[in-house]
Amino acid sequence: MPDLTKKVISMNEVKAFIRKRKAEQVIDGLEAQGFCCMTLIDVMGLGRMSDPEKAQLSVSIAERFTNIVKLVVVCSEKDTERVVEIIRNKGRSGQPGDGIIYVTPVSKSVHIRSGDSGSDFLQHERRNPTS
Repeated sequence: MPDLTKKVISMNEVKAFIRKRKAEQVIDGLEAQGFCCMTLIDVMGLGRMSDPEKAQLSVSIAERFTNIVKLVVVCSEKDTERVVEIIRNKGRSGQPGDGIIYVTPVSKSVHIRSGDSGSDFLQHERRNPTS
């Protein structure tokens, strides 16, 4: 019979598409607040704005695709807004094309090595940034 006393923690996946040059600042900001576990992927984006640094030179020579990075963090529901704010604050340049953040619920997670499921291993190495 399953252990019904174990509290289920809701989880969210925060996906952010940000400028490559801002990635290190965003990661440092997340790590400084104790978020150790994330994924960073090089991607190419196609949106309303191309890179404003290139677009300022000439609209006709602006590249159609922009090199960006996709950052993925899975965190507890209670940490979601803090993760979003760190990404926004550290990833913002103030120029068009700064990126976008998506938050989606995670219904299940399974740790491949141990088989643990749920949020037991979520941000498991997280340290208290105030200590």
